[in-house]
Amino acid sequence: MSGKSVRIKDIALKAGVSTGTVDRVIHNRGKVAEDVREKVLKIIEEMNYEPNLIARALGANKTYSLGALIPDPAADSYWLEPRAGWIRRKRR
Repeated sequence: MSGKSVRIKDIALKAGVSTGTVDRVIHNRGKVAEDVREKVLKIIEEMNYEPNLIARALGANKTYSLGALIPDPAADSYWLEPRAGWIRRKRR
């Protein structure tokens, strides 16, 4: 597939199986017939499938925290506004 990312749906369509079967093969869980497993793995390799890490992170439904280190506003007044925004946000 030129220029497009390969989806599990695309693999399932080409293999003639369900997306659930492809998922079970990729994650090595559940019962899948050996011939079907080999067929799906071959198609995955042919299509150069790479998992979408952003989609995987969204599907995990986890909350991530991000920290930022900012200089002391007393040393540089530029940092007064970012610090004020952080303090307002923290008090909510």
